[in-house]
Amino acid sequence: MSNEPERIQLADKQDFPKLVKIYMESASQAISSILKSKIEIYEPKVEEVSLNQVQYSLLEPVVFVKSCLTSNAAGTTMLVFRQRDVQIFLNELMGIDELPEPDFEFDEVALSATNEVMNQMMKTSVSALAEYLSCTMESADVKSMIGKEDQELSQVFGEDGDRKVLSITYKIMLQDMIESEFIQILSLDAAQSICEKVEAKEEKERLESKEESLLLASGKADILVGTNKQSGIIGQPGTARGARNMGESPEMPYQSNINLIMDVPLNVSVEVGKTKRKLKDILGFNNGTVVELEKQADAPADIIVNGQLIARGDVLVIDDNFGVRITEIINTKNIIGNGEMI
Repeated sequence: MSNEPERIQLADKQDFPKLVKIYMESASQAISSILKSKIEIYEPKVEEVSLNQVQYSLLEPVVFVKSCLTSNAAGTTMLVFRQRDVQIFLNELMGIDELPEPDFEFDEVALSATNEVMNQMMKTSVSALAEYLSCTMESADVKSMIGKEDQELSQVFGEDGDRKVLSITYKIMLQDMIESEFIQILSLDAAQSICEKVEAKEEKERLESKEESLLLASGKADILVGTNKQSGIIGQPGTARGARNMGESPEMPYQSNINLIMDVPLNVSVEVGKTKRKLKDILGFNNGTVVELEKQADAPADIIVNGQLIARGDVLVIDDNFGVRITEIINTKNIIGNGEMI
C-alpha cells in the first residue's frame, strides 16, 4: 500500500534486540512454569516481509495462536506452532511421557488446553515488555485455530496479504522431546504501537538524563558556594544555606531523584485466595461450578503491588464496587529498592 512506511521502524530501534530477548526469556519461563519442565527459546531470526511471504510450510500441520494488543496499544500478534509440538506440551502438562503417535488427531479438547497454555505465555511476555517499556500494554485473550490445508495466512491473520509484518522465527527446545521452531508474526499496527512505546521510553530517558545533568551541575555550584575556607572541607554547607550537624545521618542516595518515579503507575491486585486444579477439572468448569480456595473464610485478603505482598485487609463493598480495608501493613518499602521499582 502506498501510504505504508518503507520499513517497519521497530526493527531499526536500538532497543529491539532487547525486546526480543525479553520476549524469549519471559515466554520460556511462562511455559516452563506451567509444564514444570525446562523450555528454551533462542536464536531469533527477524524478517520484514509481506504477510503472504511468511513461510511456515515446514511446520505444517500447524496451530495458529492469535491475539491483539490492548490498553493503549493496538495490532495483531500471532504464533504459528507445529501441531505435534503443541501436543507434546499438552502431554507434558498432563504427565504423559509418551510422544504423540504419527497419526494423532489434534482435536477441540487439545485446542482448548492450548488456549490456556498460550494465554499464560502471551500475557506474561507482553506484560514483561510493558514493564520494561514502563507502559500499560496488555495482551487480549488468545484464540487458537487448527490450520487447514491450502489455507491462506491472510484469512487467519485478518489482514490483506500484501500488508507488511515482522516475522520472527525462534528455535524451541523441551528436554529431549522437542527441538523445533515456531514463528511470531507482528502486524504493522502492532509493531508501530510497540515502536511508539520505545520512543516514549527513549524520550523519558533523555529528559531524565538532562535533568540529572542539571542536578549535578547545580550540586557542583552548591559545593563551591558552601566551601568552608577555615576548615578546608569541601562541601560543608555555609551558614547562608542552613548548617547541618556533622552527626546527622546522610540522606538516602535515591532521595534526590525519588520524585522522578512518583507518577509511575503500579498494578494493585487483591488476592482473596488461590488453589490448584488439574487441567481436566478446569476444562470441566461450567456455570454453577464451585471452586474452593486454600484460605479460611475469615482470613484477610492479600494486597499485592508489582508482585510484592505489601499489606492485608478485609474485603468490603463500596457502592457497587468491591474494596478492601487495610488492616495490616507488611512492608511498603519492598516496592522501591535503591530508587528503582522492583
